[in-house]
Amino acid sequence: MSRDRNFDDLAELFAGRIYSGSKGRIRLALLERDLLEVMPDLLQPARGLQVLDAGGGVGQFSQRLALAGHQVCLCDHSERMLAAAKQASAKAGTSTNMRFVHAAIQDLDTSSMSYDLVLCHAVLEWTQEPQVVIEQLLRLLRPGGVLSLMFFNLHSTVFRSLIRGYLDKALQGDFKGSGQGLTPVNPLEPQWVLELLQRRDVSVFIKSGIRVFHDYMHKDVRDRRNESDIMELEMRYSRLEPYRSMGRYYHIVAGKSVET
Repeated sequence: MSRDRNFDDLAELFAGRIYSGSKGRIRLALLERDLLEVMPDLLQPARGLQVLDAGGGVGQFSQRLALAGHQVCLCDHSERMLAAAKQASAKAGTSTNMRFVHAAIQDLDTSSMSYDLVLCHAVLEWTQEPQVVIEQLLRLLRPGGVLSLMFFNLHSTVFRSLIRGYLDKALQGDFKGSGQGLTPVNPLEPQWVLELLQRRDVSVFIKSGIRVFHDYMHKDVRDRRNESDIMELEMRYSRLEPYRSMGRYYHIVAGKSVET
C-alpha cells in the first residue's frame, strides 16, 4: 500500500485549482503541443493506442485521447478523484474507451499489460520515492512507446520562495510542502529526472517549461492582459533557456527504444 499523498480530502479543490482558468488552459495546450510533435497522429480518430494515465486525476487530458479512439486506462490513488473521472468520462461520452483502476502507480501489475503511451502529469512531486515511480512507469511502457512526464519544478519553487520573502525556507534548504494542502511534498530538479532517464537508456525528445512566466505575474497585471498573448509567449519561451528551467512545471517527452 502506497504512503503517497492522495486527494480524497481535497478532490474538488484540487480539480478546480488545476483545470479552471488560464493556468489549466496553458498547461493543457503545452502538453498537447509537445506530444503532437512526437506523435503527430495522436488526436486522429481510430489509431487505437493503449494509453495509461498514471495518477490521472479527473482525466482532463486522457479524455481527449479516448475521444480520438484510443483505449485509456486511468489509475488513481484517490477514490474521490477516480469517481470524478468516471463522472466526467460519462458526461463526455468516453466511457467505452476508458477503464478506471483504483491503485497507486507502484501497485499496478506490470506482467499482464504494457502501453504505447504512458502519461504521468503532476504526480511525481506528491510521491515519497519518485525514482521508484519512474522505474515502474518504464516497466509499463512498451518498447518503442512514449512517456510523458510533467512534474513540479524545484527551481521555480526556490525562486518563488525567494521573491516572496520566504527566506527561512531558502536558508534551511527545505522547499517541501507539508502534505496537508496543495503545495507538493517533493518538487523535483529537472536535471535529476533527465539523468535518471539517461541511465535507463531512455531517449528524451522534448523538454519544456510549463508556465515559465504566467505564475510570476501579479494577478492584477495578468488579468489586464490578453490571455492569447500570454499563451503565445508561454509557447515561445517554454523551450528557451533560462526560461524553460523556471517553469512552474517541467515537461519531458521521452521514448523507450524498440530493443529495450
